[in-house]
Amino acid sequence: MPHIRIALPSKGRMESETMDFLAGCGLNVNKLNPRQYTATLPALPDVQVLFQRARDIPPSVAAGDVDLGITGYDNLVEMVGEDSDSVIIIHEALGYGQCALVLAVPDEWDDVQTVRDLADKANGSGLRVATKYTNAVTRFLAQAGTTNVRVVSADGALESAPIVGYADFIADLTSTGTTLRENRLRTLEDGTIIQSQAILFGNRAAL
Repeated sequence: MPHIRIALPSKGRMESETMDFLAGCGLNVNKLNPRQYTATLPALPDVQVLFQRARDIPPSVAAGDVDLGITGYDNLVEMVGEDSDSVIIIHEALGYGQCALVLAVPDEWDDVQTVRDLADKANGSGLRVATKYTNAVTRFLAQAGTTNVRVVSADGALESAPIVGYADFIADLTSTGTTLRENRLRTLEDGTIIQSQAILFGNRAAL
């Protein structure tokens, strides 16, 4: 019976890049059926692989449901907090999945270049920011002293939020900035909330 359980992303680019990363380390994942959510590592017979949504991995590791996990650092910060006593980061830079969680405002906001400018604009009439990262964004804005901004939880293509009208600006992940520019959005000079890439982390008690 396996003694160690590791959770890996179950879909998307993070899944494929994690499989490639492990294979490059000589750890091919044996998944007999693509619909299965369990697998093995033939090179490490004591390890059981479980596939989960990338966002669900940090809470699973923190709760001790699994011993180890690989996911983006952004998910760890959002779901359990970077200072959680329940988890420990084993390797903080696996070398793939690089992206950043940033604040992005409409191009026409010429008077908003920094977070301080954003705070000044928000203090006038109040603003709304759409994001999938409500915890991280709320903490960042509070630490920056930016009040009178309502954080709106949203999924899907956030770039459309200012156009549709349910938010004034967004906080979203970006790798190259191309999608933001194509939707007439730009990042603030000091608006990077999280620099992220794939990490290996574990349950502190289990280790």
